[in-house]
Amino acid sequence: MMKRTTIKKILHVLVNILTAALTALGTTSCVNGF
Repeated sequence: MMKRTTIKKILHVLVNILTAALTALGTTSCVNGF
């Protein structure tokens, strides 16, 4: 149980980081585009 919970937490953090990175990249692309 503990290992599954830890993996889920790590996955959740990774998803948050990926989302933030994609958002930052999208914003930068829009700014550079204009």
